[in-house]
Amino acid sequence: MMRSLTTLGRTLNLSRTVATLGITRQTVRRHIDALEKIKGSKFFEITNRQYVLTEPGRQAMEEAERVLGHAEAWLSDHHFRGTAASGMNLSRYHDEQGRDFYAQQHPLGRLWIDSPPILQQGFLAWANAKFQIESPEIERLKPYLLLYRAHDEGWLCVAIGEKSSYATWFDQVWAKSAIGRFSKEDPAGSEFNEFISGAHAEIFNEGGVRLDHVYAQIPRERGGPPLPVSFQRLLMCCVFPDGHTALAVLVARTRRIDIEGMDPEAVEPMAEDLAMEFDI
Repeated sequence: MMRSLTTLGRTLNLSRTVATLGITRQTVRRHIDALEKIKGSKFFEITNRQYVLTEPGRQAMEEAERVLGHAEAWLSDHHFRGTAASGMNLSRYHDEQGRDFYAQQHPLGRLWIDSPPILQQGFLAWANAKFQIESPEIERLKPYLLLYRAHDEGWLCVAIGEKSSYATWFDQVWAKSAIGRFSKEDPAGSEFNEFISGAHAEIFNEGGVRLDHVYAQIPRERGGPPLPVSFQRLLMCCVFPDGHTALAVLVARTRRIDIEGMDPEAVEPMAEDLAMEFDI
């Protein structure tokens, strides 16, 4: 029932929801009716044959996505999603190849304590741009950004800055091949992409900005061995000129990460010369 709600909430199209979930229209409607009865609110209105989320619907969709995320993590023997002492999100993942992934959300005030200068400048640019992706403030950031566009099937990559952490980690040809693909299809691998994109839906629903510390093991070239990388990441919700939602991702590789439950002595550190400790 919750998948019916979240899928219809993303697509706002009954036919696409049916195709995505592989169930009937009647089943989707029955699921939504049952949840609305349980919660005592209408989640959708239909205007000119188009589904529109109500405010209770938006709230219910956000809650359902969180519940589904926790359920998927609970069902996996390797994946943990929980809450850090700060009350913010904490995730750990150990895949079948023995690779480790860690991520923790931090308060934005942490930017001014131990974040690389490029992230501090990125936050200020986002605030001054007032969500507009084509503003002069964001323009100077674009060489360092990954830009995604909200799509029914996920987040579609539309631009990769040539100086971004992404472009300077993977080789140029491999990195550019991600343009026009969904985030779940990029070179980092399906396990990592599922792990790392968990925050995207929350930022989309909240329309804000988020800071994460991340440690992972990712290859730098096709068929290459996974190498340790640690970084801080800003997820910034923006708007394209046509009104569609954009997700701007600013990543700075750094060894200055703080993640509960990660023993620094138990993981291989990233090479120091890969850090992006610079201003723009």
